[in-house]
Amino acid sequence: MPHQYGAPYKLEDIPIPIISDDQLLVKVGAAGFCHTDHQIYNGVYKSPLPVTPSHEPAGTIVAVGKNVTGRWGPGQRIGMLNFRGACHACVGCDLARDPLRADEPDTRFCENKENAGVNADGAFAEYIVADPATSVLLPDGVSFEQAAPLMCAGATVWTSLKKTGVDPNLPIGVIGVGGLGYLALQFAAGLGHPTIAIDNRPEGRQLASELPAHLQPGKVVDYNSPHATKEVVGFAEGSGLGAVLVCTDSVDATEWSLKLLRPHGVCVPLGLPVEGFKFSAYDLVFKELVIRGSLVANQRLLSDMMEFVAKKGVRSYVKTVKLEEAMDLPDQYMDPHLKGRLVVVL
Repeated sequence: MPHQYGAPYKLEDIPIPIISDDQLLVKVGAAGFCHTDHQIYNGVYKSPLPVTPSHEPAGTIVAVGKNVTGRWGPGQRIGMLNFRGACHACVGCDLARDPLRADEPDTRFCENKENAGVNADGAFAEYIVADPATSVLLPDGVSFEQAAPLMCAGATVWTSLKKTGVDPNLPIGVIGVGGLGYLALQFAAGLGHPTIAIDNRPEGRQLASELPAHLQPGKVVDYNSPHATKEVVGFAEGSGLGAVLVCTDSVDATEWSLKLLRPHGVCVPLGLPVEGFKFSAYDLVFKELVIRGSLVANQRLLSDMMEFVAKKGVRSYVKTVKLEEAMDLPDQYMDPHLKGRLVVVL
């Protein structure tokens, strides 16, 4: 865990967390490193330090709080979203309800929730506290190192695809083929969309080209090409894309994405650039485009995603790292030749 922003991680002994009556204790099997983790490392969110990083865990339940009801039990393999502990008293809890349990708040929007790895200890540890309301059982064929990236990267792009609301036959573009984009291409293709992958790095374009045939994009485009816009619009038969998912925090790429859309097209920017977004007023207004915010999944969407992953064989491209070798993860993440997702295995 870091003790100051920008300093290398340190491996330390910390107590096993004590769960409340409404929580689960999970022995971590694997945990992913996300762009948000790098921002936390740099102090963007002013997280309290020291804090154990990572909000992409998968592992095994070892203890269950006495008030926890339903399917949860020791020995079960689960994945956990970032959010836990809705307060039931704030505006977010009052206005946003859980789609599966209308009497429960949607924890994502609680103003007082814990965010693992952000304002509370995360998953680069042997044990982590999980909230049953934001956890999911893992299918038998999905390993911990494959499940971990799905708990943020996967849950983010799955939700964003659902939020576009475009017909399955409409073409969708994915800008940035890293941890998020690699999964977004597979989800979009598996849902029936003609897909096009766009990246400025040969590593990203190679990843897109090597996907299984049934999940492979119809075209891969170099973002740096002077003909990139023409190539993308041509792929969409000259009409423009129905939607574009921007899986990078590049402000320029996000602004450019609007030029790829047809009238009434949807842009979902998933990067979190510190400097904010910039959009052309002309592209936005004259095509009546929609710029849609999208957060990580709730439990219902997460469950749907896991079923889809098991059915379609969706997989992340991961580079696994042992916990004791993870002290320089932020530097590894910034390697321009990195492919896919960094995942710590325990």
